[in-house]
Amino acid sequence: MIRNLLVSIFFFIGPALLMFILRNIVMIILLTLKNRQRRAREQEVIDVTPIHHHIHPNWFVIVVVIVSTFIAVTVFMKLQNSDDVEPHQYVPAHMGESGKIVPGGWKPKEPASDQQ
Repeated sequence: MIRNLLVSIFFFIGPALLMFILRNIVMIILLTLKNRQRRAREQEVIDVTPIHHHIHPNWFVIVVVIVSTFIAVTVFMKLQNSDDVEPHQYVPAHMGESGKIVPGGWKPKEPASDQQ
């Protein structure tokens, strides 16, 4: 349960980080192109208009949270599905019938019998 929760948290944070990284790369490319165009025009006008700079738009944060939550919930639900898992039991090392040491290992668990 704890492992599944940690994996789900990883799958929530991972896509969010990737989306912010991709956004920043695109923004850097766009700023570079914009600066090239600005330098090509190079007008000597001083602009004193106050501009409110957002680091990122609110809609982008909402999209990141929705996508990351969807991925995390999907991974958590998939990990909770234990139908595909075959139960195993660890058998420690022991002496076999011939007197040789049999190494320990995981063996498939035998189904419980209904006999009492």
